Amino acid sequence: MDRQPETRWRASAIALADGVDRLAARFCEVVVIAVGSALLAMLAANVGARYALEAGGFRFAQELPERLFPVFIMAGVVLGVQKGGHMGVETVLAMLGRQGARIMLLVGHAVVIGSYLLLSRDILLLADMLWIDRSPVMGIPASYGYYTLAIGLTLVIVVTATQAVRVALMGPEAMPVPAPEEQVA
Repeated sequence: MDRQPETRWRASAIALADGVDRLAARFCEVVVIAVGSALLAMLAANVGARYALEAGGFRFAQELPERLFPVFIMAGVVLGVQKGGHMGVETVLAMLGRQGARIMLLVGHAVVIGSYLLLSRDILLLADMLWIDRSPVMGIPASYGYYTLAIGLTLVIVVTATQAVRVALMGPEAMPVPAPEEQVA
């Protein structure tokens, strides 16, 4: 029996998962750097403006960081999930053996994906209700933060799915391992 088509299919699926992961990582890295830099520059400029301007700073300087911070956080959450930087308990996995650990990880991934799909749906319903509530200075709808959260959760779903593909095809050792300095014993 020729196993080459199956091997090519597995390699293609893993390559696709890796490509999607790289794309999500690059996007989130750019967002973290751009938004983090903008937040830092804006806050520094506002501190300077407090001393230089009679008005005591920029009126938008409190609202804009409030609107940008959820974007910054959600991009960081996605990167944390990709790098295995979320909280995990490994004791049970070690007791299950390789196949049991694979099944448990896949069930866990399915629970995360299903939960985040439901949560995203409810967040979008809430955002639809809050579009009319606007910030006093800039007029940005309150729904903005909720849409940001829904987009972030969608990206978490995507990177969780790519991890599930790798675990299904390669085993539990395909799970990301955080750098030693990021682990808590």
